[in-house]
Amino acid sequence: MAYFKIGNNDYSTYVNKLKVDTNSNYTSQTNAAGDTVVDYINKKRTIEVGIIPLTDTEMKQLQADLDAFNVKLTFRNPRTGSLESNVNCIIPSSGVDYYTIQANKVLYNAFSLTFIEL
Repeated sequence: MAYFKIGNNDYSTYVNKLKVDTNSNYTSQTNAAGDTVVDYINKKRTIEVGIIPLTDTEMKQLQADLDAFNVKLTFRNPRTGSLESNVNCIIPSSGVDYYTIQANKVLYNAFSLTFIEL
């Protein structure tokens, strides 16, 4: 079962962690009487994905999918157990390190990606 995709590419076999958090955005003001007024703006999800060490070819494909400012994710929501498709997200930053570079083999360290729902 595919439970993590970026666009049309399935990365489920490379995922070792999938965490979905919901953050509420609001403003609050307290008046002189001590009453607090809260204006609810919206809520957004943050999807954190752990990726296992990848080969050079796998990393090139993943980086190609991450180069877009706005990506469409499909992931299994742990709260509902259902697959959510075409969720628009941005990725604020992504950086990876080399694990090992040998004669004809390049491996990258395991890393995490954090996506923020638009």
